[in-house]
Amino acid sequence: MKTEPRDGAAAEVIPAPPSPIRTPTAKRPSSWALLRRRDYGLLFWGQLISAAGTQVATVVIAWQVFLLTHSAVALGLLGLMQAIPRLLFSLVGGIYADALDRRRLLLVVNAVLAAISATLALTTSTSVITIGIIYGAVLLSAVASAFEFPTRQAIIPTLVPREQMADALSLSMVMMQLTFIVGATAGGLVLATFGIANSYWIDVASYVVVIGALLLMRVPRVPVERRAQAGFAALADGMRFLRTHPIILAVLSLDFFATFFGSPRALLPIYASNILHVGPEGLGILLAATSIGAIALTPFTGRIGRIPQQGVWVVRAILGWGVCIVLFGLLPGPFWLSVLLLAGAGAADMVSMVLRGIIVQMTTPDELRGRMSAVNAMFVIGGPTLGQFESGMVAGFTSPQFSVVSGGAACIVAALAIGALVPSLLRTRVLPQESTAA
Repeated sequence: MKTEPRDGAAAEVIPAPPSPIRTPTAKRPSSWALLRRRDYGLLFWGQLISAAGTQVATVVIAWQVFLLTHSAVALGLLGLMQAIPRLLFSLVGGIYADALDRRRLLLVVNAVLAAISATLALTTSTSVITIGIIYGAVLLSAVASAFEFPTRQAIIPTLVPREQMADALSLSMVMMQLTFIVGATAGGLVLATFGIANSYWIDVASYVVVIGALLLMRVPRVPVERRAQAGFAALADGMRFLRTHPIILAVLSLDFFATFFGSPRALLPIYASNILHVGPEGLGILLAATSIGAIALTPFTGRIGRIPQQGVWVVRAILGWGVCIVLFGLLPGPFWLSVLLLAGAGAADMVSMVLRGIIVQMTTPDELRGRMSAVNAMFVIGGPTLGQFESGMVAGFTSPQFSVVSGGAACIVAALAIGALVPSLLRTRVLPQESTAA
């Protein structure tokens, strides 16, 4: 341990006490062992069920809009209705996540989301549903979600020890990818089996589950004197913190540019129909491929979280994403190779998400976590939603293949440029407390 230097003198080095003897054969618990922690386990399983229900509702809403309008434009507007409120209100949600009791705020938000799904169920079963009601419900749900995401992310670090933060963030990423795969697939089966109105009621039931989990949880509170005061001053404090921590801004920018330039999702229907000739069945596999690649790394998420040089590996992961996307665009088949490349991109994205989350959460004080999670949400949401528009426009003026290849190449250039502009990112090592010297 070191003492602070006085009058320019070199710091005196005092030998640290000997470390306790550890059994050489002792093994570190797996990431999944974290689920045995009562409060984190309640949050994880509650959110998993709720998020799966939300994915089911997403499928049902899209199907109902199509039945009511038979319009591709009407379907496209659903994405816009979800993106704009979350971009506009995420920072507000982050401020309130730091100003209010986070557990109570999550209870209120999930109750609002349940009420919205119940409204869709009732208006559907009584045959008074209209496209306007659906758009209004989607809009309100997006506003509520802008408060839910930063609040939930800010709670996670308070439920687990610092040395297990990497495991907690890894499991959260796994949960998100699982809901993308299972929820979207189950949505079609639930819709075909139970019908539209009952499918909405299933979504309501999923919110009841997470509300019950929150009621059972014991969440440590941020002391009142350290809570933000809702308003412009709280927002200014968050922006000031972000400005003085360029590494956080750098890792968030890496994710934004990767998904803005490099996401081919909007063009996958064209690839399935006109390039790979695999039809709607193949489209479903292409859409799920990145999530499947991410899930494939599930057994290794604990090791990923313990990578010591997080900063340089975030850059490498984004470069890996870009390379896979470029190859996907350059090689129009066979189908299995296209799926493999998209899965490789998803695996790279998983590495980036886990390490990025560790850097942001371990660098951010607890009283600012809501606002930083909100900023993270804006980058995570803005990149892919705006990227779909960008890739569609480029494909419209050139070709789908050129759009995918140029987007992947731009992602690679952006990653290299950010690494060069913020060299401290490449030296970033956010180590768990148990690994630091005394």
